[in-house]
Amino acid sequence: MKWNITGTKNCSLAKENVETTKATMEKEINADGKKRSWPELKGENVETAKATILKERPDLYVEVFPEGAIWTADEGFSRVRLVVNEKGQVVNVPSIG
Repeated sequence: MKWNITGTKNCSLAKENVETTKATMEKEINADGKKRSWPELKGENVETAKATILKERPDLYVEVFPEGAIWTADEGFSRVRLVVNEKGQVVNVPSIG
């Protein structure tokens, strides 16, 4: 019984930490106040997602890749990659990098 209480408490704390981290990542903003990621665009049509990102951050370049494609691992601080499925829906959380 003691283990269950401790385990439950640890699970609750872990869940709270995951939720806090997730919320922080979803609201990721640069120091200059510019948006860095667009979690709300996951599942959106690729053209709508691309237009939204460019409207909010015209200083960025948006690349589109089919799901499963291979690309370079370099960091692109002016680039957002959209990964789309066969239906043209964004399957990743678009973010700078």
